[in-house]
Amino acid sequence: MLQFNVTKLAAGLIVAVIFGWILIIGKSLLLPVLLGIIGIYILDSTASTIGRVPGLRKIPRRGRRLLALLAIFLLFVLMGVFLEANAQAVAQNIPRYKTNLNALIESGMSILGVKKLPDWSTIEQTLSGKFDFLGFLQGTLSTVQGFGTVMMMTILYIIFILTDLDDMPEKVRKAFGDAETSDRSLKIVAQINQKIGSYLSAKTLINVILALISFVIMLLLGIEFALFWAILIGLLNYIPYLGSILGVLFPVMLSLVQFGGLWHAGVAFVALMAAQLFVGNILEPRLVGNSVNLSGFMVLFSLTIWTAMWGLAGTILAIPLTAVVMIILSQIQSTRPLAILMSESGELD
Repeated sequence: MLQFNVTKLAAGLIVAVIFGWILIIGKSLLLPVLLGIIGIYILDSTASTIGRVPGLRKIPRRGRRLLALLAIFLLFVLMGVFLEANAQAVAQNIPRYKTNLNALIESGMSILGVKKLPDWSTIEQTLSGKFDFLGFLQGTLSTVQGFGTVMMMTILYIIFILTDLDDMPEKVRKAFGDAETSDRSLKIVAQINQKIGSYLSAKTLINVILALISFVIMLLLGIEFALFWAILIGLLNYIPYLGSILGVLFPVMLSLVQFGGLWHAGVAFVALMAAQLFVGNILEPRLVGNSVNLSGFMVLFSLTIWTAMWGLAGTILAIPLTAVVMIILSQIQSTRPLAILMSESGELD
């Protein structure tokens, strides 16, 4: 019996390694497809919301999905233009921030008794031989271009998936032939739809609330580009754990160089972290609740694995993809124990 279990474990590990290897080498092909599938979840939820609006209820569901796709596409375009314009505005203010930072450093060094400080020209000359700024810039531009290509492919996949979506249940029944097998497959898909759809909807609402609270805080503190940083905080909060820290770090650093004092930056840090803690520990459990039923350890572990394989995209998709894996494992008798271990409550639907 022990030998049999060890053999099954070894076989499972081999399959997992091969599956991971396929995910890594097939990233460019698989990522747009997965993003398209997740996009369908978002569109379907948005279409349901549109159907509750008076005057739009008579529009066919397929038409509402296309309307939602157009609205989300325009939203992303406007957000992209806004973020790019504000990023350029921040870059234009760097000379002024540099002056305030110099004054802050000189003040701190004088307290420590340091009389002579290196100027920025000396620092730049020292770093120029050790940091390839041009290479970094080219790499960044390549990443942005690659992201744009992925998004265009994702939109194409969404459009073509939408054309077949309503006919998919009948295709599944014809493909399997056996009514029991086809019904079981459709049940798994419905369960995935319910969990991922509810998670994405609740998480998006949470991020919007967090962005609004952060915007009000930064506006009251007089931090420049408050709306820009608020949107960035909302977007970064899709990344578990790390996103909330990064989201607070950027406006706090700007506050430091904008006002040239630690007191104002300290107040910004405390206020923004308080908003993060309120949303993360009080609001999010009530709205998101047990939507994906993943344990805390599994969330952190999946975040590490998917980030190592797919970078930033893997970081954002870690929770929904792992939830899909858990649902599939729960439907197979031999792998159901693994799904139970992955769950938060130990109970599977």
